[in-house]
Amino acid sequence: MRKILLAVLFLIFSSVVANASTDETKICSGFAKWMEDGTFKQIRESKCMTEAEYKAYLNSPEYMCKYLAKSIWKESERAYGKKQYQYTEKNLKKIKALKDEGISLCDGGKKEQGEAKLREAFNIISQTRMN
Repeated sequence: MRKILLAVLFLIFSSVVANASTDETKICSGFAKWMEDGTFKQIRESKCMTEAEYKAYLNSPEYMCKYLAKSIWKESERAYGKKQYQYTEKNLKKIKALKDEGISLCDGGKKEQGEAKLREAFNIISQTRMN
């Protein structure tokens, strides 16, 4: 009961603080949870932005490069992603090479070619059988 009360108070306090400084509604993301040992741990830092800021972020030229690179990392390099898919060593090396090449093209100002490389890597992931 005490944990629930603390969680509710934390949520109320967070929403009041997030909305107190501006008239615009802010959308916040973040994640925290109670651990088995009874501690409350913040897993992912909370980020707040207005709808206008979010739309500007989505329409920024580098958004797709960053999104695809992060998705590829999650699905092929992170332990959880590797556990979900039946990758061959050859596919993992190809995915990583395409991701690295795509990121360097994006960073070099060649967004379209970079996105194409990142999409090619993501296609390999999409066609890999899941466990």
